[in-house]
Amino acid sequence: MSAFNRFAVAIGGLAAISVAHAANKPDASERQPVAIRFALAAGDQPVECGHDIAGLGTGGQPAQLHDARFYIAAPVLIDAAGHEVPIELEQNDWQYANLALLDFENKTGKCVGSADVNDTIKGSAPRGRYKGFSFVIGVPSVVKDKDGKDVILNHSNFATAPAPLDLQSMTWNWQAGRKFIKIEVDPEGGVTRPPPKPKSPADAANGAGAQGDKSGDKSDGGAPAMADAPKAAPLRVNSDGTITVSTWMLHLGSTGCRGDATKGEITSCANPNRIPVKLSSFDSGRQRVVLDLKPLFAGIDLGKDQGFSTGCMSGPADPECAPMFENLGLRLKETAPDANDAGQSSGASTKIFRVEATK
Repeated sequence: MSAFNRFAVAIGGLAAISVAHAANKPDASERQPVAIRFALAAGDQPVECGHDIAGLGTGGQPAQLHDARFYIAAPVLIDAAGHEVPIELEQNDWQYANLALLDFENKTGKCVGSADVNDTIKGSAPRGRYKGFSFVIGVPSVVKDKDGKDVILNHSNFATAPAPLDLQSMTWNWQAGRKFIKIEVDPEGGVTRPPPKPKSPADAANGAGAQGDKSGDKSDGGAPAMADAPKAAPLRVNSDGTITVSTWMLHLGSTGCRGDATKGEITSCANPNRIPVKLSSFDSGRQRVVLDLKPLFAGIDLGKDQGFSTGCMSGPADPECAPMFENLGLRLKETAPDANDAGQSSGASTKIFRVEATK
């Protein structure tokens, strides 16, 4: 079974805190430490808070980083025979069960968040030689605790959740789900978008989503509240009625979810929107994994938003989500009525990750 399928089942044996797992765990002497570094770049240019990023999107105007965080889960090493070997993650403020948070914002320049950053996952694996690495961008719905009981991860209360799931900034108030990946940039000159429209039932039916909507209706993909009314005041109101805001946002998470998150009822969603990533050739001792913002924003004009969210917040009707989901390697919509394959891998590899030599 592939890493992604194990993840999709989610209620599985990868929970590193399982008593049963521990009983079968090799001796410490048979294991080796694993540390895998991640980095953020735009082509061959490193991306850091407070520095201009050149050449993003179709407009190509300079931009600065505003936020960059993402969860990975189910990390596995791949041996020469193609066998996938789970990495048992250390348990700390950045890692819980088989989940880790990578964090590249440091609250300098235009970046928000905190000064704390994390670019490395740490754990161990059976001693051996490995040639590849795979993981999933996302948060599992459920894992097992040490007593074999289900622990809800994605749709859980951030106030009581273990780190790194305890960040309000990485949750949607909509059904308490997590933002799997959050990338925000401030393009020079801002983002011009249509005038805000009054909320109406018709907006929701067309994919705008309504604030506080908990229906999980597939007509809008169960999308979170959209930014036809941006939370922050616009930079300016233009003479043609359009507005200009500061930040283009990618917030990816599961949509089309049903149930009451406060009662622990949500364990699956129509559009899971989790991204499988497989790097067939990877040496953790000499290489690192790079999230490249150029392919991430390919085909998107960061200076002109066409409506719904400013950017893409996983809404199936959002114009910016069509190229974004293609870049992520996900299906934005069903391939056919009742195919139930929206939010799943398109079969094409995601374009946004690559491998480079450690610097």
